[in-house]
Amino acid sequence: MTAALARSRDDIVAASAARAATTAGAVDGAESEPLHDTLAAYAAIGALGAGVDRDDDDLSDAVAVLSAVAGECMSTAFSLWAHRMVTEYVRASALPARDELLDELVSGRRAGSIAMATALQEAAGLGAVPTLAAPDGEGGYRVSGRIAWASNIAEGTLVVFPARVVAEGAEASADDGARVILVTTVGEDGLTTRPVEDLLALGATRSAMLAFDGLHVPAGNVLAESLAAVAAQRTTHFLLQTALCLGLARRSLAEAGERLGGPNQVLGGFQTRLSAQAEALTADLDRFARSADAVSPREVTLLRFESARLANAAARHESALTGGRGFVTTSATNRRLREASFLPVQSPSEVQLLWELEQFGDRLADAYTI
Repeated sequence: MTAALARSRDDIVAASAARAATTAGAVDGAESEPLHDTLAAYAAIGALGAGVDRDDDDLSDAVAVLSAVAGECMSTAFSLWAHRMVTEYVRASALPARDELLDELVSGRRAGSIAMATALQEAAGLGAVPTLAAPDGEGGYRVSGRIAWASNIAEGTLVVFPARVVAEGAEASADDGARVILVTTVGEDGLTTRPVEDLLALGATRSAMLAFDGLHVPAGNVLAESLAAVAAQRTTHFLLQTALCLGLARRSLAEAGERLGGPNQVLGGFQTRLSAQAEALTADLDRFARSADAVSPREVTLLRFESARLANAAARHESALTGGRGFVTTSATNRRLREASFLPVQSPSEVQLLWELEQFGDRLADAYTI
């Protein structure tokens, strides 16, 4: 524990939000500082370690930090979320280097990239993990295949990703083989990256495609021998993403509320309805975050779906009230509108969430509207 981590949650949240606000314009223009400088700054505030040393299932500290940062800059919040999810996977693991890696992640000396979208999809019954891992005979694996999107990609980044175990040179069947969760480092032989460019928003998240060509992952870097670890982290994954959605939604609604004078009063009723929804969803998030293990898969899926939908509605509402000034790409209103447009495609996508809710018996797709 560093001295910074001894600060109160309120101090950490306020300082994190203030820093995100200061850098939001540069980050949106993809002119931000190097990733490790960003992480070092948030580590000094105490944001990277908030709640990491807990001995219960209370995620309130991480939720508060991510929500506050998302209200100022979704790109920064998304990078912090990806880093935090790697921290959570390492924290729950029995990796030989667990404590050392945790120290590097919490201090910001090592960046984290979570590349588990395909594992979440397979766990939901939507396809199979495409990355392949051939045993090396010593408890490790040789990995091949691609991951279409991962963020925080820079030299030295710790990547957590899934793979499907196959025999060396065998034809791989989606139904055959165990699944493993592995960790590796950007810069290792056998791993190449290609930046994802020309994004509508989040251009500063250092997102890239990962290509594995015989990457060796030694036994000490096998984080889990099945996708059970994915199920264990699913609630955390969804709650921390919900924090991003609601942070953005509440900020858009706050800005919209300042623009309800004159003819804009005609949307006052809509503002009231959206604000009531934001209050209810925030109360659910706060309650779920205090006791994450007690949250059902359906509850957290519905919360994540409705919060992302609210963020989009709130950003469009703010844009409508702001008018032409909000159409300028350098405006904060425009940035939030673009940031919100990412949420339907962020994994788990809106389509995946709808599909999962249908399996729980919720027929939301029947009344679905854009």
